[in-house]
Amino acid sequence: MPVSWITLTVAQLDTAKAAALVDALQTAALAAGQADPLPEIIGNVTARIRMEIAAGGRTVLDADVTKLPPGLKSLGLRMVLREGQSRLNAVGALPLADDEKEEWRQDIRFLERIAKGEITVEASDNPETASSVQPRTARPSISEPARQFTREAQDGI
Repeated sequence: MPVSWITLTVAQLDTAKAAALVDALQTAALAAGQADPLPEIIGNVTARIRMEIAAGGRTVLDADVTKLPPGLKSLGLRMVLREGQSRLNAVGALPLADDEKEEWRQDIRFLERIAKGEITVEASDNPETASSVQPRTARPSISEPARQFTREAQDGI
């Protein structure tokens, strides 16, 4: 049954990690006049997840390019936070813990399974009219032609 897809927001990040960490990701290591980097990171993560869904060929994307299936909300928020942390880790300020690295690997594997079509995500109640999902095509079948001249057929020539 189709469901309403969701848009990830900066406000939702506080539910995934401590608000102090989110504040640091929004304000630390910014150039003079540089805006909060999290909205752009959210857009990039959303685009990446939507590309993986489209590659799987099983789910038609939502017409709104900022929306994801609700079942991928936690994964999306974790990805946004890790991207933000890796931005700060450029100066060694906030490295990922080992369990966060393992969680990252698991999230990437999950997205790869979606892209392979092994996992189907929730259908959108507002699907794209011109689907970006390409139907799977059958693999070519190559068969060996029947031999007309066999050893037995040519015996005695």
